[in-house]
Amino acid sequence: MKFRAVSAETKMNYLMWSIRKEITRENKYLQSLDYDPEPIMAVVKRYIDKWDPAHLLAIDAPEDEYDGEVRTITIFITQHVEDLSVEALSQKILEICSEAFEEDFLSEHAAREAASGIIESLRASHWLKG
Repeated sequence: MKFRAVSAETKMNYLMWSIRKEITRENKYLQSLDYDPEPIMAVVKRYIDKWDPAHLLAIDAPEDEYDGEVRTITIFITQHVEDLSVEALSQKILEICSEAFEEDFLSEHAAREAASGIIESLRASHWLKG
């Protein structure tokens, strides 16, 4: 196999292109729903920001720091609305945050609390049956 030298700038450009492509794909999915997912995203954002899994908001990172993870978690919720459980959601939250922040020390307990709060709030607002 032949390898080609790639500059740091090229690697960064590819990474940015990949991220933009994923965001476009996720936004397209959310726009295809026959309902507005914004209320779900607001609930997810509230709990993820409260948890602050990478401790970024604590050091004055921008308010939108976790918006990508919130969008991905919201998609998971919309795709599993009929069989959503605290366990499944907390595992997905851990997976998404671990991938995004390469953190091996994320608290399973905190992810479970966030998942539980998200599900309770969505049920209270009648977005989920329960």
